[in-house]
Amino acid sequence: MTTGTPARFELDDLDRRLLHRLAEELPVDLDAVAAQVGTTADEAARRFARLRGAGVVRECVAKINPAAVGVDCTAFLLIRVAQNADNFAAVRQILGDLEAVEEAHAVGGDFDWLLKVRAASLADLHDVVTRKLSLVPGFIRVQTCIVLDTACEFVNADRVKLAGH
Repeated sequence: MTTGTPARFELDDLDRRLLHRLAEELPVDLDAVAAQVGTTADEAARRFARLRGAGVVRECVAKINPAAVGVDCTAFLLIRVAQNADNFAAVRQILGDLEAVEEAHAVGGDFDWLLKVRAASLADLHDVVTRKLSLVPGFIRVQTCIVLDTACEFVNADRVKLAGH
């Protein structure tokens, strides 16, 4: 959720390594969670392990504020490629490996891929659009939607409640 522009935070190498690790997997304080939901730590741990094992919980990660680390330009790119079964895997790999790409989804309709991209500036976003995407096999065109504000950016707990009726 965007709540104004935060001050840019200067990161040192240890900060970057720590954020990278936390973005991969954040340890969960199950004692605190158990107390908040009204169960024991052992029961919470058992259920958490079951939910992880079933794939309901994929990961627990730190949600990093993009503006605070200097990548506050967000855009969605709709990409059209001359894609076929032979190059689908290559396209998928290249899009997934672009550093600026936060999400990449194969979609149906007028476009083939939807990407969420974060960049430090419009110039960096321009570089992704004009130089990096040219590496994609069969690249035809891209439509760029620059994000002006964000109201919601997560699967919120109320949706989990709604799924259970």
